[in-house]
Amino acid sequence: MNWDNLKYFLAVAQNSSMRAAAKRLKVSHTTISRHIDELENQLNVKLFDRLPDGFRLTQSGSELLPIALQTDDNLLSFGRNVTGRDAALEGKLIVTFPDGMIVDLMMPYIFEFMENHPQIFVKTITSLQTLDLSRREADVAIRVTQNPPEHLIGRKLGTLHQAAYATQKYIDQHSPIDDLNTSAKWIGWGVPEERPKWKKGAVFPHLDTVGSFNNIDIQVAAARRSLGIAYVPCSQGDLHTDLIRLSEPKASFDIWLLSHADLRATARVRAFRQYIIRKIPEIELAISGRR
Repeated sequence: MNWDNLKYFLAVAQNSSMRAAAKRLKVSHTTISRHIDELENQLNVKLFDRLPDGFRLTQSGSELLPIALQTDDNLLSFGRNVTGRDAALEGKLIVTFPDGMIVDLMMPYIFEFMENHPQIFVKTITSLQTLDLSRREADVAIRVTQNPPEHLIGRKLGTLHQAAYATQKYIDQHSPIDDLNTSAKWIGWGVPEERPKWKKGAVFPHLDTVGSFNNIDIQVAAARRSLGIAYVPCSQGDLHTDLIRLSEPKASFDIWLLSHADLRATARVRAFRQYIIRKIPEIELAISGRR
């Protein structure tokens, strides 16, 4: 049996559509269809019913699924264990963290780590999508979460705080602190767009929103252009001297440094974890609004 075909079988079985499976594996629909056909021909059995709304496992496909999952887990575990024996401070290290939210916070530390370890090739992936550390989509993840997965080893870096920010020009023009006479507005983000949920717990909950920008860098840019009041992480807002903080920092989510247990002995992963852990006092100051 071609074990590579199982990867495509699992992708379709877990995503229920060819399009989603193709996006996950970053291949074309034709490639996935070819591998599924090969696997069905090898086993001489039909694994999927092709329906208008997607693919559905047949009885044979349902029987193969747990076997394929176990095989995939075993291969992944073997790969992590082999990688975990690497004692050299060299090679590729993949680090992922949320796009926009903590880029300005983490990149100075990553650049310094690269200067201290020139033989380690650091690849960063900034995305709101949660990459799978078990599948080695990344070696280390810096995540904003209240519930880090139990199968990962982690260290809490601190609690992210948010506050309201605006320019002096905007404050002078719109007087946001004046509850009875103000034309001030929030720079919108989140859902529902007209009255996002976060406004209930923020200062000035009575203010309307202007636009909707689900990207923190854009929110900060809009505030600096005096478009409105931005409710953003203090690690972002405090970087800009032209922004004035209009509220006390409010705790939101925790930030965790995570990696897979099988990689704890890998030299480059261990070196990066230890380096970031030494920076925790600085990171806590920044994300709590006390920098």
